Amino acid sequence: MQAAFILGSARCGSTLVSDIINLHPDLLSLSEVFSAAGARAFPHGPLTGAQFWRDQSRPDRIVSAVANPRRAPNEFLYGRVANPRDDPWHCPPILSIALPHLSDRPDDLFDWLTERATAQPPQPVQDHYRAVFTTLARERGRKVWVERSGGSLAAARTLYQLFPEGRFVLLTRNGPDTALSMKDYPASRLAIRMADAFRPFGIDLLDPDSHYGRGRVWPQLQKLGWMLPVSYLLDTPPDLARVGAFWSTMVVRGIAAYAAIPPERRMHLAYEDLVARPEQEIHRLGTFLCGNAPESWVSAAARLPQARPSRADALPRAERERLEAACAPGAAALRSLTGG
Repeated sequence: MQAAFILGSARCGSTLVSDIINLHPDLLSLSEVFSAAGARAFPHGPLTGAQFWRDQSRPDRIVSAVANPRRAPNEFLYGRVANPRDDPWHCPPILSIALPHLSDRPDDLFDWLTERATAQPPQPVQDHYRAVFTTLARERGRKVWVERSGGSLAAARTLYQLFPEGRFVLLTRNGPDTALSMKDYPASRLAIRMADAFRPFGIDLLDPDSHYGRGRVWPQLQKLGWMLPVSYLLDTPPDLARVGAFWSTMVVRGIAAYAAIPPERRMHLAYEDLVARPEQEIHRLGTFLCGNAPESWVSAAARLPQARPSRADALPRAERERLEAACAPGAAALRSLTGG
């Protein structure tokens, strides 16, 4: 079955794109599966079905601290489920967003998937994902599955290595506005704080080959999560220029990985274009992902994008210029990509 991925920095409009994809009759929209798996998203070596599913279903303190009804009320969909079986503050990662995005009975869907995922033979993690995603897609009558996780641009090289048959959509948004949104978002705050904390020890959260979720060190560090002042890290906004620099690093490295993907397997989608020309860009997206863009889908999906004023433009001049300077390397990488 055809696989596809939305690559983004976080806070770049990727949730909107998941909602657009979810309306397409042939596309299965998988939202935040990889990000919810956290440090164990892409382990090395073969895993049994039980081992793989444990990483998808075992609550994690750090993930739960970010994905809960208070920290992310709009994104954390399990918090909206009527009579949830699990504690919304400490639920299986795949239940936090991915399954409620697909069903109004996510607990039943979780049980159904558990039976099938745990029966899989020992195999690499990418084959477990293929099996689970394909099973879900076929059960729902879809022809292509599309995974979208916030911050997945950091994993662009990994995703292409693990899924060379996939199609890849690079979703971008201008740096200053993305950075302002990241500064306010708990998961992005935590990622930036973690990057700063581990850098002195030679651990790079955004390294293209050993990024968070892929490097062998991350599961070991996850065990020490109880030592982190998670609430403080989530409640304290990082310096805005530091956020801009974090965005730039991810974009520069991510675009380099994206450029290595064969042209016929990649597509660039700018958030600004999606908002300005929704029907045109949504049609292009559907055609790229599965070869068709039904008129009824384009019409319904085009109602979702909403234009918003730039928050960066409203900053005091000195602060805006400082942020733009921090975002400059990423902005240059985007211009080289688009020929602008």
